[in-house]
Amino acid sequence: MSEPPSPRAVLVAYLQVVLAGTLWATSGPFSIAFFRMGIPPESVAILRPASGTVFILLLVLWKAPGGLRLPRRLWLPVLGFGGLVVGVFQLAYQMSTERVGVAATVALLYLAPAWVVACSRFLFGELLSPARVGLALLSVAGVWLTVFGARGVDVDLTVAGILWGCLCGITYGTYAMFGKYWGPSMGALAPLFWSTVGGTALLSLAWAVRGEAVVLPHTPGGWGLLGVFGFLTMAAAPLLLFNAMKTLEAGRAAIGTTVEAFVAALLALVL
Repeated sequence: MSEPPSPRAVLVAYLQVVLAGTLWATSGPFSIAFFRMGIPPESVAILRPASGTVFILLLVLWKAPGGLRLPRRLWLPVLGFGGLVVGVFQLAYQMSTERVGVAATVALLYLAPAWVVACSRFLFGELLSPARVGLALLSVAGVWLTVFGARGVDVDLTVAGILWGCLCGITYGTYAMFGKYWGPSMGALAPLFWSTVGGTALLSLAWAVRGEAVVLPHTPGGWGLLGVFGFLTMAAAPLLLFNAMKTLEAGRAAIGTTVEAFVAALLALVL
């Protein structure tokens, strides 16, 4: 039986979760900036993970040059399933942001903690106590009160936007559990890299089949913004979360990331 983590390790893990949520809070403003450049959400959905893949690859080459080997038996669960989750999430997030805005998307996204807490009972044997269920529901309620109660935040809900947002929440929570499942055996970088590659490839294939061109940034500033977007939200933030879940249970980590909603509400007031 493994020893419980030290209080210091738990504190560091929670700090990583909070920082990950804070970085993810910038996703909405970044997306809106690209929409205003004339780049549609479908293109942003591909460009974001593609940019992140570059930075994750650089991190792997720096930290663990031989750490990208993926046995054939893991192609389907890591590259295939992980890529599917990443690809669907990226598309759902951008489509929801375009249709109902950043605030409503974040509110719907954070149905995820309740999803993770429920599923983690069966996947990881995590305790499903009344206190934990209550905390998950309280975190969701807090997100909704923060988002919809913030001054200066306009929310215009549509059926399509709500459905896209709910899909965001499900895939976001599934992505967290994906990291929790594969992190202990593969480390944080390898599953992060291959799932991001798989998601980018899946979206690219879907767009190629549809015959739809990807709209690229047309200025150096746009490309620079894309690089920052990819690094912060596709490389740094998920790496922090995956590392934290080596110490924390998936349910606790998912609840901790709800800090994203509060930071997003602040950004909505400032920007």
